[in-house]
Amino acid sequence: MAKRLERRLVGSIGLAAFAFFMLTSGREPPWGDANVQYMVAESLVKRGALDVPRPWPDDLPPDDEGNYYSTYPFLTSAVQVPGLVVLEGIGADAGPARAFAKPLTSHLACCFFGALCCVLFFRLCRDRGLSVRACSVATAVLVFGTTVWVYAHYSYSEIAQAAFFTGFVLELLRVEREPSPSRSRWLGLWAGLLFSVKYIYAVSLIGGGIYLLWRFRARRRALLPVIGWAAAVATPFLAIALVYNALCWGSPFKTGYHPYFDDYWGENILVGLWGMFLSPGKSLFLYSPPLILGILAVPLLIRQHRAACLAVIAAALPVLLIYSRYKLNGDYAWGPRFVVFVVPVLMLSVTVLIDAWQSSGRTWMLRTALGGFLAAGVVVQVLGVSFYWDHFIRISMDARTDWLGKPDRGGAIIPVRADGRCDSCFEDVHQLQWLPPFQPILGHAWLMRSLIGADDWREAEADAPWHRHTSLTLDISRSYPRARLDWWGMLWIRDFPQYRAAGIVLLLVLAVGTVAGGVAWRRGHRAVGANSADTS
Repeated sequence: MAKRLERRLVGSIGLAAFAFFMLTSGREPPWGDANVQYMVAESLVKRGALDVPRPWPDDLPPDDEGNYYSTYPFLTSAVQVPGLVVLEGIGADAGPARAFAKPLTSHLACCFFGALCCVLFFRLCRDRGLSVRACSVATAVLVFGTTVWVYAHYSYSEIAQAAFFTGFVLELLRVEREPSPSRSRWLGLWAGLLFSVKYIYAVSLIGGGIYLLWRFRARRRALLPVIGWAAAVATPFLAIALVYNALCWGSPFKTGYHPYFDDYWGENILVGLWGMFLSPGKSLFLYSPPLILGILAVPLLIRQHRAACLAVIAAALPVLLIYSRYKLNGDYAWGPRFVVFVVPVLMLSVTVLIDAWQSSGRTWMLRTALGGFLAAGVVVQVLGVSFYWDHFIRISMDARTDWLGKPDRGGAIIPVRADGRCDSCFEDVHQLQWLPPFQPILGHAWLMRSLIGADDWREAEADAPWHRHTSLTLDISRSYPRARLDWWGMLWIRDFPQYRAAGIVLLLVLAVGTVAGGVAWRRGHRAVGANSADTS
């Protein structure tokens, strides 16, 4: 009975989160890295091929036959195939019909993985013996108050990475407790998915393996079947990756990204970590404020959940150390893009704190602290999903150039594009990472005020955040007019009013799904709590 009720609760969480992420989804089609991944999926669905019509990055060389391929793993494109099948199935072949339907169908995958993040996080917390109420509240905080919402909004692969990493950590802990063939196969599945979405996670698998060797040091014989079953399930994922590399790059061990390693990698580790966790423009804690609250629970987390701490450190730290050597810090992006994968597991500390305060009867403290940090998190996420991040990035580039001068890009590690910029290079994005006048969260808040007020570029610039430091009028006339609200409803409200009826129907369906999922979530958590005599 209890297991059935909990499965129902988990399903409700998944439904509510998926419907909410779709309801707040964007009007922008895939851009940048997401676009080349999407183009591979289009080639697969339409031509049964893997090549793409144009290079990304722009300086990527073609093969001997003049074809271009994606430097990203095959799975990042394969997850877009269901959305493309839906797009083709509704007959949106070209013109306004396709432009109207493409954004929503291309966001199906990222919204699904966002919901999967929430489901796996809830299971991770419940597996740690934490109360249903604490787990439900913390999962709601994950949905609304962390950068999971923003990355479930865009067709980038970071949200899939977060889901697969959470599943991998969950199964590491489960297989340690129950080294059965079934648990071992699940571990192999998550390991295969994690590696297949980005090859850097090979070091996570190694770290997870070291963790299991340490935890099974007194019962090593029990570990051998675990390794065997996990490898049996994970090996096909490795085989697919090797075949894909061979088809695209002529060798199973080439990814197309190898020409960039020498140029893009080599940052000082401490500088890289500072940028991801503490810089004014990219700090993880600025973009997911509830994690600040979780710092208070770290001593309790270590005492009561030592195994979970070790598993997270073993799987996450090698990846973070490698990313800290990356000179470009994940730009273009909203916040610390390379740290998104670890946000759900870091939220475990918030759950521990909620559970501890709830058990001690300090509900007033819990409500006050959690309410404040959740409110801050919601504000940040609303600002993050309101505009595609490129808009403020480009505005900041124009303002910085007009104010501080044109940078010398002659030695840039990224080739200069036709528009005279090198995009993610230090010369063009350093202001986003290190200069408070161009802090992106404040920039999005300013941009929202300006667009709501229907300001032209001069009116908007007069109130820009950099005017705390300068009285100059900075020329943003080229980039500011491009900014627009990034909600899918604007497709039928403004872009394609001929599809307003279809848009309203979709809006009602998603709104009803969100409300129904939320009601089922609340009822389910009460039912599970009552059945298990848990605090509710």
